[in-house]
Amino acid sequence: MKIGLAIYNFDPKKGGAERYVYDLSCMLVKKGHEVFVICGNGIWVNGVKIIKIDTIKYPRWLRTLAFALHHKKIIKTLECDIVLGFGNTLELDVYQSHGGVHKVWMEREIESYDNPVERHIKAFFLKSSIHQRIQKWISEYPIKHKRYNRVVAISHMVKDHMMANYGISEDKIEVIYNGVDTQRFKPNERKNDNKRTRILFSAGNFRLKGLSPLINALELISKKRKDFSLIVMGRGRKDRYMRLIEEKGLKDHVVFTGETSSPEDVYRESHISAHPTFYDACSLTTMEAMASGLPVITTRWNGASGLISEKEGFVIDEPRNIKGLFKAIYELMDKDKRDEMGQNSRLKIESYTMEKNATEMERVFFEVRDGIYTY
Repeated sequence: MKIGLAIYNFDPKKGGAERYVYDLSCMLVKKGHEVFVICGNGIWVNGVKIIKIDTIKYPRWLRTLAFALHHKKIIKTLECDIVLGFGNTLELDVYQSHGGVHKVWMEREIESYDNPVERHIKAFFLKSSIHQRIQKWISEYPIKHKRYNRVVAISHMVKDHMMANYGISEDKIEVIYNGVDTQRFKPNERKNDNKRTRILFSAGNFRLKGLSPLINALELISKKRKDFSLIVMGRGRKDRYMRLIEEKGLKDHVVFTGETSSPEDVYRESHISAHPTFYDACSLTTMEAMASGLPVITTRWNGASGLISEKEGFVIDEPRNIKGLFKAIYELMDKDKRDEMGQNSRLKIESYTMEKNATEMERVFFEVRDGIYTY
């Protein structure tokens, strides 16, 4: 098939949707398809045909709008068999939102601010933002105008949110979870456990992913035990959290690593993955941690929580349920318990590889092309 994909930053180092599009493109090329990636910035990949759109970077709303409009023109000239959209384009055949439902994301984004005054200010600016209005319009356009043949949700949570907010019937949405590289992310059989329990928090947005509640929970842990460390990995802003860490007396327990080109090494040396997120359509961090043999603590607002039962970790109701978060962490400081859950995590995620994801997406593409899915 001739397949068109679109992502502004075609670069796996950006994480999330960017890494997924990169991995999917490579997989589809290996399967013999002709793959076109329309992007604003990107890296060259053998076999993938890159089409770059030159748009101004600022203001963001104009860049977002220009990208969608340019994509609409370009995709018509390519005459692709299938166009896969991620909520950033107006023309598509298969819709797969990696950001979930915009309205739900905005509500949870606002909720993630600890200070009530700051929360109200952020709510005002988000709701009046031209960029957010443009982004919402673009992400909802194919759905509201029925310009799609199939919707793929990357988690059951996203499926439920799309049904509730867009009125899409259940039979029009298929759930296909993201895949993870289980060869790159794998357990460390020689991990040294004769040291502090290493709790890993990995995110690009520390606030939205729940670093503040995690620090508050660790303050309770520190009153009972001192043999733990929090490893904070990612590009988030750390200044305000350094102040909170000092206030809670945790300065000797927290390490910020920044971004790394080898996150798999950090996973392997950790013991627990804590991701008390306010919103994640389907956290790749959670899946990578499971592949690395870590028990996971997260919230019901993480689509990847659908992969976690009481055998693999803990799913708490809300990030600010500090007592629930404390209890989950404290239980996993027991080596036997976390080892058992970590092994179960690895077994569970072995069924969610990138190869499997690409095969399932390929099936959807063939079915749409052949007219099996038409609404």
